[in-house]
Amino acid sequence: MASLDRIRTHGFRRWYERQLIECHAWLVSWFLGVIVLVSGLEVAGAPASRPPGVILLLGGLAVTVYSWKRYHLLLEVAERLGEQAVCPRCQAYAKFNIESSGPAPLPDGGDPVLENHGGGVWLRAKCRKCGEEWMLK
Repeated sequence: MASLDRIRTHGFRRWYERQLIECHAWLVSWFLGVIVLVSGLEVAGAPASRPPGVILLLGGLAVTVYSWKRYHLLLEVAERLGEQAVCPRCQAYAKFNIESSGPAPLPDGGDPVLENHGGGVWLRAKCRKCGEEWMLK
């Protein structure tokens, strides 16, 4: 729901940009985790430094897995909402106000992909240009 508050206060475009920045920061964390993971493999190969190598290996693995899941989740939610941020009538992108919102289930049925990722929030948007209302799921 913090994202919803950011959309209301700063607008959809700024929220979307921030989501993509945060998402790609997680991608950088994933890449650094892969480097630590490979370093742990290299260090664990030497018999004298096996325990520190295993610690590096497990730490790198944990960072890699968590960062990839977080990256994928944020990117999927941002892209799904970004695709729906176009007014159906006048085709204005991200020029809307949020009229109402709520958690899953959606009024017209749920989206299992978002619900599985904890993104089951729906938004009822109203275009600032033409007044058309539509749902972002």
